[in-house]
Amino acid sequence: MEIGKAIYNILSGTLAISNKVGTKIFPNVATQSESFPFIIYDVQSDSPEDTKDGVANLDITNMMVSAYSDTYSNATEIGSSIRDALDRYSGTVNGVVINTIVFEGYNDAFDDMSGRDGIYRKSLDFKIRIINT
Repeated sequence: MEIGKAIYNILSGTLAISNKVGTKIFPNVATQSESFPFIIYDVQSDSPEDTKDGVANLDITNMMVSAYSDTYSNATEIGSSIRDALDRYSGTVNGVVINTIVFEGYNDAFDDMSGRDGIYRKSLDFKIRIINT
């Protein structure tokens, strides 16, 4: 349940990302007045790998991380940097033991009803294996 803090720290600690968005990396939603570009991360699901004799030692979390920008090329660059930072990551971050993060795919979206000229979004899907200690 603490995976959000770990994802924030990995992304904000990646120079290619912080150079583009600074610390504008948010769980679930950004304010309407937030300037572009920024990143939003969402937990899509979390499934414990149950054991016969106790609590689950492993959780599998599906997470979506999205880059939002006012240009397609910028959203694409940030999306590539997100993938580079997270794909096959393993380690302990803020007390969260990440066994591995696997990139599972992405999709593009354009919202012409938001922002002055619309918003481009690059959404990346990851499967995260978290070891419960």
